[in-house]
Amino acid sequence: MISFFDWSVIAILLIFSLGIGLYFSKQSSGQGTVGYFAAGRNLPWWAIGLSNTATYQSGAGGFVMLILTFGLVGNWIWWASWIIWMPLVAIIWAPMWRRMKISTTAELITLRYGGKKALVARKSYAFISCFGFAVLLIGYITGFFVKTLAPIIELSEIQVLIVLGGIAVIYTMFGGLTGVVYVDVMQFFFLLAGSFLFLFFAMDQAGGLHTVVEKVTAIRPDALKIVPPSESFGIPLLLILLLQGFFFAGSPTAGEGSTAQRFMAAKSEKEAMKGQLFNTFLALSLRTIPLIGIGIICMSLFITRDMAGGMGQVPAGMTVLDDPVHAWGSLINWTNMPNGLRGFLIAIEVAAYLSTLSTLINWGSSFVVNDLLPKKMLKTKKQQIRISRLSTLLLFIGSGFVAVLFVENMVSWFVFINSAMVVFLLPLSWFRFFWWRFNGWGELAAIILGLPLSVLVWFVMDYQDKSMWQGLAILFGLSFLVLILITLLTPPEDKRQLKIFYDRCKPIGWWGPVHDRLGAKEVPKSRNLLINSVLGIGTSLGLVLFTNALFAGETLVLILGIILTLGLGFLLIRSLQHKSVNFTDK
Repeated sequence: MISFFDWSVIAILLIFSLGIGLYFSKQSSGQGTVGYFAAGRNLPWWAIGLSNTATYQSGAGGFVMLILTFGLVGNWIWWASWIIWMPLVAIIWAPMWRRMKISTTAELITLRYGGKKALVARKSYAFISCFGFAVLLIGYITGFFVKTLAPIIELSEIQVLIVLGGIAVIYTMFGGLTGVVYVDVMQFFFLLAGSFLFLFFAMDQAGGLHTVVEKVTAIRPDALKIVPPSESFGIPLLLILLLQGFFFAGSPTAGEGSTAQRFMAAKSEKEAMKGQLFNTFLALSLRTIPLIGIGIICMSLFITRDMAGGMGQVPAGMTVLDDPVHAWGSLINWTNMPNGLRGFLIAIEVAAYLSTLSTLINWGSSFVVNDLLPKKMLKTKKQQIRISRLSTLLLFIGSGFVAVLFVENMVSWFVFINSAMVVFLLPLSWFRFFWWRFNGWGELAAIILGLPLSVLVWFVMDYQDKSMWQGLAILFGLSFLVLILITLLTPPEDKRQLKIFYDRCKPIGWWGPVHDRLGAKEVPKSRNLLINSVLGIGTSLGLVLFTNALFAGETLVLILGIILTLGLGFLLIRSLQHKSVNFTDK
């Protein structure tokens, strides 16, 4: 039962969130859209890191669901890509996003390409990001939130959207990105403290780590395997996810989107890079540690109906769950807790939901104001802020319909949102920045075809029920083939437009013709860029090995993870502090 004291704890979190968001309303509205959607380009690195990690959380139930369904290797469904894209975004992309001095990722398109096609591509990208990606993501996290809390509190999507969504909309409408970020920072500490407290009480009552591990091993011998392959996670899937990782910098749910929005709002290029490196540590390891422990406890207590059917009979002492997303809430019901802690745990799930929701509605509405509406509607700062707030509200209302009507299978949606939905767009992260010949027609093709093809392959052709790697490989291969063919069959961009982009962005890669023919300004590039990227990926690999081995009793892997993290991390920091690393806004 949820006591009055539990409800009071939840209410305190909501009041805090609302108060912090409203506190920044004057600051966010004083600089027009730059203040509202880019925080006046004044965010420090620690706020970027903490807020991005809080946004990625969206709910503890998702991590627990993956572990219960796939065992510890289930973490690699997201880790395999993240250990690559997160450090690469920090080292390569974060400084570029900041130095372009733009407000949305769609604005990049008219900076990079010229002509009417660039304007069409920008508006198309803005429309799809806002009413496609942002709306789908909000619908998904709302459906997930409702299902996660279902064992504890029976709520409908409509109730969640009206009460919790209403609070998020209010502080997002008035606080803008600054309010969203600093509410996220507060909520991150709620999330971390609550997860560790939950782990402490649940592990103690389950008999301790040794007892839990023994029980899980007896029931599911392969469940505590740390790295793929396993029965549920084959080599083809691992390879396609690792490949994706090199391109996830162009994903609206990863290196682009709300992540890039915070880079654009950073105080400097260096602050953007430091924020993403901090985010990498927090997201890959620190926030995940207690959730892995909670997931292992769930494996010792619960099995899904599908697992029970495969075993023939339910092991003694195990409870069968109709849906793996119910595991987190079911464990809360199972654990005997002090008065108020149950409310605090519900509050951390509320915090995760609010953090992601507020970020998405601010990010989505930024496209409406910056890229879709005619400039004549935004002549004064007061008009800009009024329309920004209205678009925030309307985007949220539209997302509510998706949450109520369409979001069902949580495991399938988790994979779709984190991988399949964005696969067709991923090559853009390299083509735009590193290949001068890539043109606006290729960009337009990716934007128009990306989301519809993802829905077609995943849901209509039903690849959600086949080996996951097959659907991802089809989309990834199609993307490369289509984008390269369209680019080579259409004229290149005007060299003067390319020079404007090159001078502003300072990209690396194949830009020789632009530099040689037009004398574009050369900014010294770090001679250690490739080395830094390798060090970053190696450090991230060490983090996830250490994190997964922490509860599995794999001492050698644990030590290897610590050595990789500390050794390569030290070399990376030392290399990034070298004078050969150049920032244009020093």
